[in-house]
Parts: sequence; structure tokens; C-alpha cells
Amino acid sequence: MVGQMTHARLLEEVAALGGVLHHLGVANAVPVVIDLESGMDAVVAALATARLGGVVSRTDHPAAPVVIMSSGSDLPAEGRLRLVRGEDVREPDLEWEVMLRAGRTDPAACVVLEPHAPYSTERSVAEQIDVLAGLVPPYDADELRAVLQV
Repeated sequence: MVGQMTHARLLEEVAALGGVLHHLGVANAVPVVIDLESGMDAVVAALATARLGGVVSRTDHPAAPVVIMSSGSDLPAEGRLRLVRGEDVREPDLEWEVMLRAGRTDPAACVVLEPHAPYSTERSVAEQIDVLAGLVPPYDADELRAVLQV
């Protein structure tokens, strides 16, 4: 996905990826490593992680059960599941498009988070909401990516 996306399409993608992440073990306060090349993919991954109450991490995190990455990333598996976006994905890695199709059959609901709950390793949910509230539509993928810390 590149460029602009409607709110409805963004909601659909976030809910679908959230469904996948939920079934892969992501829940409240569980870290998720996001290392994606595409701005919109990174935005979707960050929002799907936040939808479940997971903690967004741009750097490798040993407690993260899932790594969401581009096929060119060199992040090691080390007993974790790797959701990979790109060409030539090989087992045991999970292919982004296939998993998103599966996630659309069971999209994730939003969890209610306390304002002090972590959004990322650097910000609380309340701090992240304050930053997002300062954005003016239409939203640019790279601007959102920077604000969402991915």
C-alpha cells in the first residue's frame, strides 16, 4: 500500500491485521517489533498493535512474540513468529497478504486502555493521543509513520 488511503480502508486493514496479531498472541502490554519499508504498512501495523493494547517497538525487543518486517529485514526469528511483507517469503515465516486475508474473517475488536498504559517504549497512550490530535487531515503516510513512531 502506498500513498493515501480512505479512513474506511484503513479501518479494514487495521482490524484485519489486529485479528491476525490477536491470534498470534499479541495482547495488552505485549511488545511488537515493527520493521517495515512501506509507510502505509508501518502505519497499519502500528495501529493494529495499538488496537490490541500491544506496545509498538521500532527496535528488536527480546520479549516480542511477533516481528512484523519487510522481506529485506535482517531481524532474526529466535523463536518468534515473523510476519513478512514482500516477495519470496518462506516458511516458517508468515506472508503478509495471506495473513491479512485470514484476519479479515475475524477482525480484532478495540481494547479499552488506561491513559497511562504504554503505546510504545517511549510514549503512553495519552501522550500518543495528544500528538495525533495535532495532525491536520489529509494525512500523509510518512507523517503518520513518524507520529506513530514506526
